[in-house]
Amino acid sequence: MASEPRLPVLPHGSPTTLSGLSETFSFHSSPEAFITSRVLAFQSLHPSLADSRTPIRAKVLNRNIAVISSYDHVKQLLCDEVTAANLSAGKAYDELMAPFFLPPNLLLADPPAHQSMKDKWKARMASLPDEMRPVIQEIVLCHFRNISSGSTTDLYESMKALSWKLILGVFISSSTERDQAQKDVAEIEALQEDLLRGQFSLFPVSINVRFWQSPRARGLAAREKLQQLLKVRVSSGKKGCPFVTKGGADEDDVANHLLLFTSSLAVKSLASLLTAIMLNLYISPNGSKQQGSQSSATRILSLEITNNGDELLQSIILETERLSPPVVGIMRRTVKDVILLSGYESTQDTIIPKGWDVWLYFVGAARDPAVFGDSAESFRPERYCGLSEGVESEKKGLAFGAGPKSCLGETLVREVVTTVAKTCLGIGIGSSSKVGLQANVDDIPRGVQGWLGWQKDVKPEEWAKDMKQLPTQRPVKALMVKVVHDLDAE
Repeated sequence: MASEPRLPVLPHGSPTTLSGLSETFSFHSSPEAFITSRVLAFQSLHPSLADSRTPIRAKVLNRNIAVISSYDHVKQLLCDEVTAANLSAGKAYDELMAPFFLPPNLLLADPPAHQSMKDKWKARMASLPDEMRPVIQEIVLCHFRNISSGSTTDLYESMKALSWKLILGVFISSSTERDQAQKDVAEIEALQEDLLRGQFSLFPVSINVRFWQSPRARGLAAREKLQQLLKVRVSSGKKGCPFVTKGGADEDDVANHLLLFTSSLAVKSLASLLTAIMLNLYISPNGSKQQGSQSSATRILSLEITNNGDELLQSIILETERLSPPVVGIMRRTVKDVILLSGYESTQDTIIPKGWDVWLYFVGAARDPAVFGDSAESFRPERYCGLSEGVESEKKGLAFGAGPKSCLGETLVREVVTTVAKTCLGIGIGSSSKVGLQANVDDIPRGVQGWLGWQKDVKPEEWAKDMKQLPTQRPVKALMVKVVHDLDAE
């Protein structure tokens, strides 16, 4: 006699309203510690299900949330046409982002309107990767020339300063303005920082009184000023914005999306990714199995002779995206009940009821041993090279999401990161000048090494102590590195 099919169950956990407040602050402090502690608690209660990465229930800002850390579940939610149709990005981000990035825009749009908008912006940006390469090279060389060779610097802060120059240089500044428009740049940075603080404030109320504004109120005021400033640049036809002359593009649409493209969130995401890439290129103790302790940067340069250096560089970039995505996850809200398939005979499918939020945790999903094997938590420079065995090329990280709503900037950001790396390595810039970094691996905190995949089994409390994760991942304390280059003579 066949057994009756088992009904799907709710995500594990049943937080109370009282616990919801503590969970909100715990989550805001460190998503990694928040999620991992709940996963470990579940595994201790159900050791037979330890590898299932079952969805976990939480309560943040008084909302029921299903936390997803299985790679296959994330791909089902984002890529399966039927499942994805039952999710809304706009509803999930309505309170958090809609007041700061007015619709219609790609970030908050849902199907079917989203696809037509994305196609339009893909066409507008099609030629940008090739056009911006010399701009990026110029900005990178100038940035490092202003750092004395042999001096030490906070790597993340240096990469954040570089990211502001890159993003504003690509999207709104002409070559003549890059040296002259420091006032505008400083104003945009300050306004975007106010907008970001308002957006992620734990006090989500807009209050304006005579001597004080809440962070949310300051953020909304900053958004209005930024939109006016960007609209003026677009409508005046100033050279520098690549969309001004693209067939009479709608000025409001361009200004609204420039607000997204030049946001502090975009800058800090790029800075986070560049920080991780530079550490993996120059400092990582896992530079290359074949070359012993040789750094990945040295290995790439030696392979340039046989034209295999680019393959290794691209593999390192993909591996860095997998282990160290700048944004640790994204949200969706269910508009219908969603069933997640367990994939294990010993576990039941999970139902996420209509009206719940779904938090897709990219860091955990991209370290899922069911997909990436025993080395899931480890940085392997050659994982995505042709020489790598046992790993399918499509099993990549989730730094840019997946499916129809994957990030529009994926190709653009990879081109930026690749060009920054090649410029530092002295590849393709018309000279032999190079930029390098030096640091003692033992001086890198364990939590940071866990973020990078240099150390396995880093405890959640170590990650929480050493890494800030909202709005993007970065080391909590200054990560000092020595910069060495031969650019001063040029």
